[in-house]
Amino acid sequence: MISKALLNWDESHFQGGDGIVVAADENQEWFLKWWWENYSKHNTYPVTFFDIGMSKSARHWCESKGNVLSFSFPKNWIKDKKYIDPQAIKEWELRYQGNLWEGRKQWFSKPYILLQSPYQRSIWMDLDCEVRNSLKKLFDFCNEGDGFSVLKLELPDSDIYSAGVIVSRRYSPVVKKWAENIYKDNAKHFGDENILIELLSKEKYKITPYSLLYNWPTFIPQNVDTVIRHHIGGYGKTQILKGLNV
Repeated sequence: MISKALLNWDESHFQGGDGIVVAADENQEWFLKWWWENYSKHNTYPVTFFDIGMSKSARHWCESKGNVLSFSFPKNWIKDKKYIDPQAIKEWELRYQGNLWEGRKQWFSKPYILLQSPYQRSIWMDLDCEVRNSLKKLFDFCNEGDGFSVLKLELPDSDIYSAGVIVSRRYSPVVKKWAENIYKDNAKHFGDENILIELLSKEKYKITPYSLLYNWPTFIPQNVDTVIRHHIGGYGKTQILKGLNV
């Protein structure tokens, strides 16, 4: 039976205004100080850190910088390996070299965390995102239509959407439907982004994609006006480690 609390907008922590939401467990918490150092150079928006399994010391550090909320999935919400098609398992494990089955629980948390965000307008970003300038203009991309914005890449055969940076207005129907579809279909999909792409391809939501400047992959030669540099994949993580001084 679906937990209604997880699939509805949480009102208990609502404070309004604009803010940032990020999440970490013990595998991602090493990004936190690096992410904060870059973010806080250019922005003063409040940050809510979602604890999805971080250490006590990391949680304590987050509490010194912003608000901390806990999130975890109920048992069997994200399907274990035994429920996945064997051919899909083979393909997914070749695609991702880390701990895929733990990673999926972190990836799929995005829309549920947005449902629990305390802000009227929220920016979710992965912790491997390097903030290089003010995020003020990015918030405005969720003002129109269904209140949801991501990076859209138009390819010859299909459109691809990147969920590394998400801009959402409270009560956006896209966020709620994304969460519902993850609950129903996560056993069929590698990650949250695949379900989002399917959703936005099938449904006629009115969204306003933001510019590549707000989610610029490290492997593409950098634009001097880049606001968020996204250190995707192993190469990106290597670049973070090279510059890590916190």
